[in-house]
Amino acid sequence: AGANSIKLVYSFGAGAAHWETVYPLNAAGVLGVAATFTPLRDDLPDPLRLGLRFDNDSSLDEVQWYGRGPQESYADRSSGYAIGRYAGKVADQYHGYSRPQESGNKTDVRWLSLFDASGAGLTVRGAAPLSVNALAFPYEDLYLRPRGVWKSSEIAPHGDGSLLIDLAQSGVGGDTGWSLDGRPHAKYRIKQQPASYSFTVAPTGRPQ
Repeated sequence: AGANSIKLVYSFGAGAAHWETVYPLNAAGVLGVAATFTPLRDDLPDPLRLGLRFDNDSSLDEVQWYGRGPQESYADRSSGYAIGRYAGKVADQYHGYSRPQESGNKTDVRWLSLFDASGAGLTVRGAAPLSVNALAFPYEDLYLRPRGVWKSSEIAPHGDGSLLIDLAQSGVGGDTGWSLDGRPHAKYRIKQQPASYSFTVAPTGRPQ
């Protein structure tokens, strides 16, 4: 992959799928990321998301992005939100549903920046529009737990923040209830086929 690159290959399941990521880094400190998803079987369920998750220091508590907003948006919950430039606190991006669950995603994102109080930060820029989610806590806080033991009101900023940079995420669905019948419509599901995307992560300062 080149003298200044690292290539990682992950194998999922018993020969179910491969995920390859190449990380080239240039002299200016710009990290490139190129990822490829390859399903190896034809009997796999639809992926819920294809992308990468990064942890970032909690000091990066401001977010700006150019994409749909200002509310969260998903593949089948996006047409009502205009594409534009938005900004806010990372801690405000989580919407407290009745139980902790996926929340705060942004679709059609051209770039997203995180900043600390001094204005130093980083910018993610996709080769094509991305699905991006910046949260002020570890994403594990949203994992499914037994009913009644964990509430959205208990979620608060702590530890490292989470930055999810996705090629695609499945739609929310739920048109006919939360069951197999309530899956996202076919056009909002992720096809079980090879896919790839790329983006850069660069050091940046808050625009004046």
